[in-house]
Amino acid sequence: MAENRGVQTQLQTVEELNAELATLRARVKYKTSFSIFIISLLVMITTTLAWFTVSGLAGTDGLDMNCTTGSELRIATSNLGTDINAYEKEVTAEMINAQLTANNYKVLQDIRLEPLSTQNASSDIGTRLFLQNGTERTEEGPGNGEYLLINLWLISGNAVDVYLTDKESEAGANDGTKITSAADNTAAQAEVIRAARISFAPEGESPKIYEIEQRGYAANQTNAFWNISENSEANKICSLEANTPKQITVRVWIEGEDPLCDNSVQQAGFSVDLQFEGDKIAQ
Repeated sequence: MAENRGVQTQLQTVEELNAELATLRARVKYKTSFSIFIISLLVMITTTLAWFTVSGLAGTDGLDMNCTTGSELRIATSNLGTDINAYEKEVTAEMINAQLTANNYKVLQDIRLEPLSTQNASSDIGTRLFLQNGTERTEEGPGNGEYLLINLWLISGNAVDVYLTDKESEAGANDGTKITSAADNTAAQAEVIRAARISFAPEGESPKIYEIEQRGYAANQTNAFWNISENSEANKICSLEANTPKQITVRVWIEGEDPLCDNSVQQAGFSVDLQFEGDKIAQ
């Protein structure tokens, strides 16, 4: 009998050890899972840091803009009909401000850009912009100065394809397309030009997005382009029929998905110059 009790005691001890071992394994498993969760959370937090963390201070302390055209084109900030002589070779910041004021938008010098993205847009890329929380910015956005929205009308005496180009309208004009950091920006603030995006939405044609280098951090930017030194299908903005004006809606924003769009570029200033060139369409 004493021997049997000894065996039972040993079996009980083994069962207790197995139970403790199972508990220990469960604890180890729980700790491992918890660690993985913490790592995932840190990754998510790091990803969202590309956006400004204090949106109330986000933006620029100045935005300037001018648009010019090559020999085949004329431009205006309103539809002036089919008389090409009613249009100009250049649209200045003052002319753009007049349009912004008429639409109850903030003028260029008062605009404070918010980080936006096309990330949630399934269609009309470059025409639908969203805040980090997924709220779509409609006409309220330009009114608040979260992004710039202007309308331009292009016209040509000939049927032409219109391209965005960095070429000058004439030698020494220095009016090719460029996005320029403000002179008083710090080195960190100067990076804002790399996070800037400009979309062109021609009436009746697909919009395109210009960035000064191949960044591509916003989702759905399959129609983005950056090389404007030579005319190609990529930097073609639209086609014009002879003596027929076409409306182009231009939007300027800073891309919240771009890693360069962080707090270091707050209060930076930059200017935008756009140069459009027309190539005759072969008859």
